[in-house]
Amino acid sequence: MTDTKHYNYGTEVVEFFKHDDEALRKFIAQREVDYFRSSESLLHPQLGVQVSWSSDQPMGVALKDLTELLLKGYKVVTAYSKPLDFNVQLRKPDSVIDSDLIKIVEQAKADYTEERYVRNVDETKRQIAFTVAREMREAETAAAKATADRLTTIQDNALADLLAAYSKPTKPKSKKVDAVTA
Repeated sequence: MTDTKHYNYGTEVVEFFKHDDEALRKFIAQREVDYFRSSESLLHPQLGVQVSWSSDQPMGVALKDLTELLLKGYKVVTAYSKPLDFNVQLRKPDSVIDSDLIKIVEQAKADYTEERYVRNVDETKRQIAFTVAREMREAETAAAKATADRLTTIQDNALADLLAAYSKPTKPKSKKVDAVTA
């Protein structure tokens, strides 16, 4: 089950890292663990099984707001009060947790697909760089060999020309032989 509609597999990107159901299950399981460890707050808006609720309202107003959340199914995990603030750690109702987990699974699938695509893009670029570097080395080696062969040919031709130009003319030996016999 590979989602290739949005991604350019086969045209611009090679799919080195194929879809793996086991890896996806592990990815989703890790996201669920993170969800159960997290707590939503104004500073940390990610989904979490708990909600950090605080109020700087007077205690009566804060308790009224808190009661509304409790009636919706939230459960108090911890509560503490500072001189000007009232803070409560709430656990979400099971129905909210179930809907959050559905969102987490959908987001994890999308993130897994995106992460896999990014890894494939990076690996494609890396493999292309290897191929280009190898072919450049081969081309440089071939060019160096051709240059060396051409240099050897030029040197051999130059030596032959110099030998021909500066060699002493040889006299025929037969004339010396004729003079001796006479």
